[in-house]
Amino acid sequence: MRRALVPFAMLVLTGGAMAQPAPAPQAPPQRVLKHALAPRPDPLTAWKAPNRPHWKLSEIRAAHPQPAWSQTVVQDEHFTGRFIQMAPGEKTRRLMYPDTEMFWVVQAGQMRVSVEGMEPFVAGKSVIVQIPARTPFHVETLGDAPVLRFEVIHSGTLPVYGDGEAPAPVAGQEYIRVSYLAPPPATLDPAKITLDFDKDVVGGKVRAGRFLKSGSLIRGMSIPTPPRDDQGHWHTETNEFYFIMEGKLDFQLEGQKPFIVEQGDVVYVPHGRYHRNNYTGGGMATRLAIFPTGNLNTLDPENPSRQAP
Repeated sequence: MRRALVPFAMLVLTGGAMAQPAPAPQAPPQRVLKHALAPRPDPLTAWKAPNRPHWKLSEIRAAHPQPAWSQTVVQDEHFTGRFIQMAPGEKTRRLMYPDTEMFWVVQAGQMRVSVEGMEPFVAGKSVIVQIPARTPFHVETLGDAPVLRFEVIHSGTLPVYGDGEAPAPVAGQEYIRVSYLAPPPATLDPAKITLDFDKDVVGGKVRAGRFLKSGSLIRGMSIPTPPRDDQGHWHTETNEFYFIMEGKLDFQLEGQKPFIVEQGDVVYVPHGRYHRNNYTGGGMATRLAIFPTGNLNTLDPENPSRQAP
């Protein structure tokens, strides 16, 4: 008697169908260069003090021999950025910003950071700390050396101090005791509060990018300098500034001679002015770009930048 082979054949065919290779991954869609008409200031937006094209950290520190000092280097309608150095043993008041986040980058020394909702931690050089809105915090210097940070807040915002603290006087303002409804205590995710740039980014644990709500870490390797007719791009509505996290960069801002920046320097670009930068110095370089919105990059239609972001 002949055995029926049909069931076996069906199994073979069915098994073959189940073993089909997965489809090849699709390449990510490429951006398309388009043209439009964009408003540009005429005359171009000027630098208004304290803003300037290039603040050198070495010159700022040389102007402040005392152990405790602060200097505002950026101030516009969106952000205020200042260097703040605290003396050994110094401690800030416990405070919060009610409706906006803020952040700082530690430039030198060590500090203990106490943020409501997480265990206190130590922040040293190149550590970025971001404090969400309505989150009380305070910091204190550790060790025998001052601690220097570059701090950025939203312009026009005033802190709300913890009950029992002595607020810093503000002209035209009177601090009075109030009550407010707070959400139930929450445990904050440390990965969203602090980033150790040297350990995590330079060390290769995480990629540079959008750790901050109002900024982005942009990192790259030294490449040949583009020709000077490569103007880069400009922004239609918002100013932009940079804190240099590591390395050296060659900057070209419209209306200014090209200049080299180093770690700790600050660069400010008013909206409407062409600007570009180039990694130089023979190694890696990283800038922390700080901006209030998406920042559309508009290019020269006759000579689009070779480094169009």
